[in-house]
Amino acid sequence: MKRLLVLSFTFFLTAKGFSQEARRLTLQQAEQEFLQRNFRLLAERYRVNASEALVEQAKKWDNPTVSGTLGFGTLEAVKPFNIGGGGQLEGNVEQIIQLAGKRNKQVQLAKWNASASAAAFTELMRTLRLELRTNFYQLYFLQASEKTLREQLSNLQRILDAYRTADATGSVAHADVIRLQALQVGIANDYTDLRQQEMDASLRLQLLTGSKEPIIPESDPDVLRRYKLGFQTLQSLTDTALANRPDLQLAGYQLEAAKSNQRLQQALAVPDLHLGATYDRNGSYAPNFIGLTLGVDLPVWNRNQGNIKAAAQEVKAQSAGLSQQQFTIAAEVANALGKVQFLEQGTGWPDLNSFNAEYTRLIEEVAANFRKGNISLLQFIDYFNSYSEHIRHANKFLSDRVQAYEELNFTTGVQLFNQLQ
Repeated sequence: MKRLLVLSFTFFLTAKGFSQEARRLTLQQAEQEFLQRNFRLLAERYRVNASEALVEQAKKWDNPTVSGTLGFGTLEAVKPFNIGGGGQLEGNVEQIIQLAGKRNKQVQLAKWNASASAAAFTELMRTLRLELRTNFYQLYFLQASEKTLREQLSNLQRILDAYRTADATGSVAHADVIRLQALQVGIANDYTDLRQQEMDASLRLQLLTGSKEPIIPESDPDVLRRYKLGFQTLQSLTDTALANRPDLQLAGYQLEAAKSNQRLQQALAVPDLHLGATYDRNGSYAPNFIGLTLGVDLPVWNRNQGNIKAAAQEVKAQSAGLSQQQFTIAAEVANALGKVQFLEQGTGWPDLNSFNAEYTRLIEEVAANFRKGNISLLQFIDYFNSYSEHIRHANKFLSDRVQAYEELNFTTGVQLFNQLQ
């Protein structure tokens, strides 16, 4: 038993030291570091830059082709590089002229792909911001619960020390000491579980912000005042989501890209024109011959039929995906709003901040009366356990409520609640 208590308090001291080394950040500061240091976000930003570079590349003309023939004499008289007056020199230059607006269609396709890449970046940022905010407030409320449990353990340790002293003189029953130790082990176990959750949330927050040190979130104690539903309706929230969700924009850009690709594949069935010029010193009917060359591919075997058909099917697939995304968004908004409305029913409960303060004063009085012998051990244990459970449940409710509003922010694609200045 004593060994278990030593291990529990060793963990407590380690956790306390861990917190002292951490950095304190507000949500605004955490979001600034997230935008600057999150490696997934940086990688996606580079992809956006790459897709924009491809737009510029698509605007470029095909390079001309230059070829030539240098005279080597004859089989009877080999004269390497004989290009003088009695030798032979032939040169050709050719430029491909794309017909059917292929180059413009390639540029348009590249632009839609770049827009899709930018929307994918915004969607990733939206997803990671939700993760950042939920972990920030989860950690904030976990630490609030941890503070209370830590104070409980400290108070309980003083009472247990006094009881052990009294037990040594026979002033109290040894069974009471055992019961108090059991209570301490239970609360220490709750504290250990809480600290493990806290460290997991802290790690996630640290990775999201790219911080080298753990983070302690700082926030207004009455943070829920910035989370209020107001007069928003399901229809208005759904309209907001359909106008602002980057994943819906991404689906729309992918559909437009598929349509552009279909038009491009149809244009690729039209042969390109090969335009060029030729010079021949002595190999033609007249010395120093110059001529204009024209050429075109004959669409005999390959008219790009397969690519055209595949592009048409991709347009249908992207269109179905867009419709599915619109349906999904409407369902997600309704679900998120339902969670908020359900948790809003808790506004009829006692004010948690004042109630927690009142309950804390009560448990302090209970501890004082127990030391004086005015209440029994069973009553003391009952009060202590109920207070511990209440603090954890109250902070979980506050955390769940904040996360419900953040999920509604996420589903609408707009920071409707707790906007940072």
